[in-house]
Amino acid sequence: MREIISDERGVTAAPGTAKARIERAALTLFIEKSIEGVSTKSLAALAGVSEGLLYRHFKSKDDLARTLMLAIHTRLTDLVRKHADQSLDAAVSDIVRDYAALADEDWALFAYHLLYMHRFPNLTDDSPLKAAADLVAFNQGAGRLPNSLPPEILASMALGVVLQTAQSKVAGVLAGPLSDYIPNFERAVMAVLEDA
Repeated sequence: MREIISDERGVTAAPGTAKARIERAALTLFIEKSIEGVSTKSLAALAGVSEGLLYRHFKSKDDLARTLMLAIHTRLTDLVRKHADQSLDAAVSDIVRDYAALADEDWALFAYHLLYMHRFPNLTDDSPLKAAADLVAFNQGAGRLPNSLPPEILASMALGVVLQTAQSKVAGVLAGPLSDYIPNFERAVMAVLEDA
């Protein structure tokens, strides 16, 4: 039998609380076994709580999965939006640095996002992609980027520089922190944006 989860960081909950342990247990098991492959009984056991307590915090396993995705989705969207008033070079540098830092700080949450973002395609009206596309469109309108491609395509390509590398880490092809590659990511994102 598996021991109770030792990482007590919350995603939406205060650290050290039962809800935080449930969230961490969910991230661990959803990454290892898939959302469908995990029972609420196994989630509760890893969190060290009863199933009843799990249901007091979350209506269902799907509610828990959605809550976790909304939390990382919102964090990544806010991360891109907070750099909208910077120069393009500074925004790219800061967004890349912040994405890598978030991945390195909480790899389980970042990996969960990569593995399951397709499951929640219309989570909110805003998204990291929409925020990045707005940043690209603003810079295209100001003449700092070419208009050869729609902003959503350029934003997808730019985000893909970091996200596809992170996907390689999920697959076990890449080890170590993403922060080790920040200068490479910055150059690649700028090349995508300026040379498309």
